[in-house]
Amino acid sequence: MNVTEALHVWRSYREQMVRLHLVAESTYENQAAIVLQLQRALGHHQLDGLRKSHIELWMGERLQTCAPVTVRGEMNVLRQVLNWCVDEGHLLAKPRFPTLSVANVEADLPSDEAFLWVLAHVPEQHSRALEFMMLTGLSPHELERLQVRDESGTMFLETGRSTISIGMRPDFPVKQESRRRPVPLNRRAADIWYQAASGREPTAAVFPSVAAMQKAIRRAVDNPPDIPFSPTGTDRVTPKLMRKWFASKVASQQPEHILQRLMGHAPGSPITRRHYVRSSEGQGRDAVASVTI
Repeated sequence: MNVTEALHVWRSYREQMVRLHLVAESTYENQAAIVLQLQRALGHHQLDGLRKSHIELWMGERLQTCAPVTVRGEMNVLRQVLNWCVDEGHLLAKPRFPTLSVANVEADLPSDEAFLWVLAHVPEQHSRALEFMMLTGLSPHELERLQVRDESGTMFLETGRSTISIGMRPDFPVKQESRRRPVPLNRRAADIWYQAASGREPTAAVFPSVAAMQKAIRRAVDNPPDIPFSPTGTDRVTPKLMRKWFASKVASQQPEHILQRLMGHAPGSPITRRHYVRSSEGQGRDAVASVTI
């Protein structure tokens, strides 16, 4: 059995787990995408001939274009596949894995000026989608799965507020039950929603894909206009950072349990502060502005 065959058998097993509701469909989809990457890179090796050196060379190639945390996630899937192969008798022992260090401390957010510059220099449909994430805290995959029917419009007409539903449709899977939630929209977010959703069918997607937004940001950053001047940090802005910008703004004004509810994190989850609440250069300046002796 080679690695490609092992990956195929493992994927079939995971499909059965999804049907039995033992694995979330979104988890399976993420793993299936990683399996394709593993198959392209390592699939030609015999399963019992896979060595640490093979994994190490693949890891090194991936690190040329991917963040360490992404590569570590892919290695974890490979480790899970090989452990399963040992349990099922397809492999006597899995090879040792190379060590991959991922920093525990993430970089500060770019300045607000960098975010605003990006919003001003990408096409309107992408700017609306990125700003919507900044105002709601939605993750990129949640945003691109939104459909027109996910909005409750009567509340906006009666009270000036509106809500969208995350994970309530049968075809809108969520990884954890806490991610299934209503998300309130403020006036600006509601305006963006109606501009993007107006006149579309109930099952139509409201916003562009995350891949399209990422390409739009890269085009703007790689080909900036001469005027106005591009602020530092624009090259670090990504669709995922919009959610972190939201988390950091809310965390400075509201208790943590409110932020966790808005972001779909389980109560008391350490994920919120560990990975999402980050400071910016501007917040640092504000913090020391009034310090005196």
